[in-house]
Amino acid sequence: MSWKSAVLVLILAAAPASASALDLVKTASSAVSTKGVVVGLGAAQVSLDEFEKVILDCSVYPLTAKYGGVPALTECKNLGRADGYSVAYQRTGGNFLLSPRHYVIALRTVQKTDTKVVIEWWLVKHTGTSGAFAGPYASTLNAHADHVYTPYNTGSWTLDLTARTVTYKAGSDPGGSIPESFVNTDAVSAFAKELLRVKWGVDVSSVKAL
Repeated sequence: MSWKSAVLVLILAAAPASASALDLVKTASSAVSTKGVVVGLGAAQVSLDEFEKVILDCSVYPLTAKYGGVPALTECKNLGRADGYSVAYQRTGGNFLLSPRHYVIALRTVQKTDTKVVIEWWLVKHTGTSGAFAGPYASTLNAHADHVYTPYNTGSWTLDLTARTVTYKAGSDPGGSIPESFVNTDAVSAFAKELLRVKWGVDVSSVKAL
């Protein structure tokens, strides 16, 4: 073996293995409930770039949204970037009837023009049981073993400046049991409406269900 070949072998041996692609859950079960709303912007001024930046940055999400007295989010933490996605960990609230949920999602801009931006997200797959999950962000999930893991979670945000609307869609299999009163458009869209109100002052008193 030449000295050049030996050096090349050493370099390859020392190089870190490339990260495997995120395993995103894109097959829905029969338990999935998909809801959505269209919110008119009214007089609120929202730019495409700012909207995209906010949606992809979990750390700026408000934790003030509630439905039926239950917080829509109790934690939202950025976990970095992988395969072109922004990865985030989220926890929801609970009460004596409803166990808190948690999951890891991957968000990415899938369309951007001069007048529209569309951002989608999917669940990052983890296997195992609460407290003993395996997967790329298992340690974050295992820190909250009392939470119910959602086996499917997907959705999208669309800002359309021509129509002056924001469309929010979310579909999930919440895992475990959940009161029927929390499986409706108002419950699913509580966080979306709060974010639009807090960040851009959008009047969310009247929205259109999809």
